[in-house]
Amino acid sequence: MKKYDFVKNRKYAFAFSILLFVFFGIMLTVKGIVLDINFKGGSRLMIETVGEVNPNQAADLVKEAIGREINASVMETYGGDAEDNKVMMLRLDITGNDPLTAEEEDRVKEVLSQNFNLVLNSPKNENINITATVGKEALQKGILAVAISVTLILFYVAWRFSILSGFSAAVCAILALFHDVGVMFGVYIVLGLPLNDIFIATVLTVIGYSINDTVIIYDRIRENTRIMQKSDLGSIVNVSIHQSLSRSINTLTTTLICIVALFILSATNNIDSLYNFSFSLLLGVITGVYSTVFIASPLWLVWKERKQKALLKKA
Repeated sequence: MKKYDFVKNRKYAFAFSILLFVFFGIMLTVKGIVLDINFKGGSRLMIETVGEVNPNQAADLVKEAIGREINASVMETYGGDAEDNKVMMLRLDITGNDPLTAEEEDRVKEVLSQNFNLVLNSPKNENINITATVGKEALQKGILAVAISVTLILFYVAWRFSILSGFSAAVCAILALFHDVGVMFGVYIVLGLPLNDIFIATVLTVIGYSINDTVIIYDRIRENTRIMQKSDLGSIVNVSIHQSLSRSINTLTTTLICIVALFILSATNNIDSLYNFSFSLLLGVITGVYSTVFIASPLWLVWKERKQKALLKKA
């Protein structure tokens, strides 16, 4: 059976990624970015409920009542060790520069009480206010954490793979990481999911996972450059990817088993934070393997080939 030629078919992978990001760009223009109150500021209401509550209907009712953007979800908590003590909570994230006023809170509870069975005097109910300044600082710190990690990775890859023209290898690895983060960001935009601290944590996790996979392939390219001295660079890259492919797939499979288990657990038990984390992590590790195999090394090869052509023209 003939092996897939990653080098020869790289243009298809590049075209697919370009079209995907064009689509994400269009959706960004149409739908915009949804920021969680942790980043944008606002209020979070937690209200105990009895019976079924449609979060989308609840969000529409609240938005109509107070004219502010709402993200609603239903969560499960437990009042004790027994299953009978399970409590359903309606979570309302109300974004805005100013926290929810007492009058607005009363209006929210009133309109929801007319449509759903709420326990308004429950000790589990909460009202958490986050100012826009605090939210902005949290967002800036999250972006700074990602920027620092990417910068350190750039220097590390450039140093470790100096034999491969370290700077070009590092830049292509970073571009692959931007590809991973961009896909995660784009899916969040398309689905209208709010960007929050969980998203930042997942991005940092995926960056570490993806760069590890990329470094493995770079390491094979470095070794094969010494072994296959009579072969052209394209053949070396293609062989190196194939030699690392089984490891990448096996690692992805075992990782997905754990993540899917978390995803199912959180979905069946309405654990909102764990659901968001496992969903974005699931998305990130898949695109991380894709970018490692189809983007990073083939892109580095394009860089090297163009550099060689430029040197030949000067000669």
